[in-house]
Amino acid sequence: MEDFKANPHFKTREEIEREGPKSNRVVIPELKTGEISVCTSPDLGNQMPLVLEKWYVKVGDKVNSGDVLCELGNEAVTIEFESFYNGKVIWICELKKGLVPGDELYKLEGI
Repeated sequence: MEDFKANPHFKTREEIEREGPKSNRVVIPELKTGEISVCTSPDLGNQMPLVLEKWYVKVGDKVNSGDVLCELGNEAVTIEFESFYNGKVIWICELKKGLVPGDELYKLEGI
């Protein structure tokens, strides 16, 4: 949960409910040109270590918020990671790497 709270756009259900209804428009978080966003592996509590199983993108690809970028897994769970931002992939972690919470998965640059 702390990994999610590190994202400035993350809100808990309680925070959303307190704010009340808003318009139906979707707000896509933006990175400023040249701004870098780093995505790190999550802490799933007592789960077994995660392994980076698959990349759906490569360095240089342009991605949109919501695009699935990679897949992490272990014997108990498989997780697809989506981009929070529109941007360009400037770095990705190596495949089949065992991950500990907080390891860098990828970096996006605002374009």
